[in-house]
Amino acid sequence: MCSPDPIRPTLAFLGPVGTFSHQAAFDCFGTSVEYVPKQTIQAVFQSLSPDIPLGIVPQENSTYGSVAETYNFLRDHTIGQSNFIRGYTILAVQHCLVVRQGVKLENIDHVLSHEQALGQCRSFLARLLPWASLVPTDSTAGAAEEISNGTTTFDPYRCAAICSSIVTTVFEGLEVLRRSIQDGEANSTRFFIVSHGSDTALPPSQISPVQREALLRISTLPESHGTSEYEGSKFAKFIKALDLDFLRIDRRPALHALTFRDVYFLEVGDIDGSTPWSEKLSQALRRATYPGVEVTLLGKW
Repeated sequence: MCSPDPIRPTLAFLGPVGTFSHQAAFDCFGTSVEYVPKQTIQAVFQSLSPDIPLGIVPQENSTYGSVAETYNFLRDHTIGQSNFIRGYTILAVQHCLVVRQGVKLENIDHVLSHEQALGQCRSFLARLLPWASLVPTDSTAGAAEEISNGTTTFDPYRCAAICSSIVTTVFEGLEVLRRSIQDGEANSTRFFIVSHGSDTALPPSQISPVQREALLRISTLPESHGTSEYEGSKFAKFIKALDLDFLRIDRRPALHALTFRDVYFLEVGDIDGSTPWSEKLSQALRRATYPGVEVTLLGKW
């Protein structure tokens, strides 16, 4: 890979080249950034630094739901302190079944791809490849790369990858066996744009400049020993006190020692738009202050 351009900022994405993350990033930023592939979503987050100030991670698919690996890392203390969510972009996803040249459907015993892609194509797999084992990989293009270079633990001529058709121009010896194998016609993935520092300048992009949204992480402190019902009551009061437009909520298990406690991720917004967004958000966070509840602003845009 070429050395980074000193003028263009560097952006990390879930690699290798040819993933949907790569496509989403390029559709958003074009040639205004240098692209650096990372093996996992966690590695994208962990690479953020002054040298790699930008990243892109998949957040949710319209068919298969939230991306657990992304939300798992959003629990990390660095998010909301040194690294931040800065916006999002949406990519229409068309999955293809890619094989070594000459391989037929009846030859396939193993289907490799990221767990999200496998989930998004369940109907096709159940209907046409019910005998095949499903093998999760770190990325969609990574599955194609393994088949192309023969590094998969299986016979590559007995394998298929679910990925973008662009991989056939990146890796040798591959061809598309079936196109548009995803469940449902409207299959899209939403990607978070992340940055090192909350004020890092974003390069020219296709992101809507005024979205007036924010992502909050809400958790109970480790020393809080209330019942789950009590924790739920505090959370409900917090939501009411915010008095912002409630856009979505996700949850993951908390990282501290208390069992069956959750961390909530709350997307809020301001449809009205009559007050400057930063000011309105700050006022809301001051209102929603409760003992034993920790609120972290992970990003606003």
